[in-house]
Amino acid sequence: MRSKRNVQSNLFFVLIVLIALALVPLLGEYIKNGGAIPDNFFDFPPINVSPKAGFNLTVFVVILLLVLFGILLYVYPWMFGFKKPINVTVKRSITRFPAWFWFGILLFIPTAILVWGKFSKPEIIIHYHVIPLFWGFSFIIDGIVYKRTGGDSLFKNSPRTLLGIGLASVSGWLLFEYLNFFIDDNWCYPAACLIGKTEFFIYAIIGSSGLMPMTIEVYTLLNTFKGLQKRYSNGPKVKISKKMKWVLLIASIGSIFFVSYYPNQLFFIIWFVPLVTVAVLLSLIGLWTPFTPIAEKGNWTPLALICMAQFFMGFIHESWNYLSGSHNPFFTNSPDYWIYSIPYVNVLTIFEMPLLGYFGYVPFGIYFWVWWLLTAYVLNTSPYFYKNSYSGND
Repeated sequence: MRSKRNVQSNLFFVLIVLIALALVPLLGEYIKNGGAIPDNFFDFPPINVSPKAGFNLTVFVVILLLVLFGILLYVYPWMFGFKKPINVTVKRSITRFPAWFWFGILLFIPTAILVWGKFSKPEIIIHYHVIPLFWGFSFIIDGIVYKRTGGDSLFKNSPRTLLGIGLASVSGWLLFEYLNFFIDDNWCYPAACLIGKTEFFIYAIIGSSGLMPMTIEVYTLLNTFKGLQKRYSNGPKVKISKKMKWVLLIASIGSIFFVSYYPNQLFFIIWFVPLVTVAVLLSLIGLWTPFTPIAEKGNWTPLALICMAQFFMGFIHESWNYLSGSHNPFFTNSPDYWIYSIPYVNVLTIFEMPLLGYFGYVPFGIYFWVWWLLTAYVLNTSPYFYKNSYSGND
């Protein structure tokens, strides 16, 4: 009975925190506008972006220094207290690629040719291309993992978990579309009018189901490289007290109240608030997160590799998006083509993304994982991908 009451208490706590995460920025917007929400505030999809603060050298340099520090940590971890790993001999697998690897290729390659070739027909594929593109890519990566591990992969061992990750991906991404309203639309979809608003919303739901599975699949692939797996496994332990966790939770949710007041100055926090809120929430109710091995064993591998996976996926997403349009002049048949308008650092673009914007993908990868962990807990299902060694729980 005690255990059941604890679960019910935890679920109630989860509900309260998630409601606060959604309502606090809305409350800030409501008070800012004198007790009203603008009529067009929640227009979706956003087709245009509002003017943003111009380039600021100080902000750019500060963020660049933080980025360079992160790169240094990844390249030379032993400079920061990590022990160099012992060379590991890896036994090569002779397993063949599974059938779903080839199925993924059949989904991915024809879709890529049609979309990146700027074809206008067939419309159902052009307009909904992210579904076969995203899921095709996931099956391809899963097949590579299967071959490298000698027969283990997420889809092979736990297809229901892969489906669950896809379902969690929808709500996880829609939360960011919601938060985007409060920072005056840092990204928008200029060709969204190719389909109706209702159709676009349905498209966003179905299409976003492929976002998280791709990141998780790339993470599992990185784990098949033993050198990477060991490189960050013996570092400094970092523990956060329960009192500090409460401070982080309250500060995280409280800070998002001010986003509507300072959308230029605080635009970046939408990439951190959901991550910090959910990670701390999981920790407070006693669940594992990618930060747990750091506190217990000094094992940074899960955190390091999920960030690496999402950073890689950032370039993948941006390149696919850019290739789906023509430029000078701009033209696309893709309704979900996106562009950015980011305060202070909107320079040195690679594809449509400003250079420093790519590093926003790093915390996004951790967020994806903790959001899945939370979703699995709420649904009372196992959160593990298929092996402890790949879930980061070893």
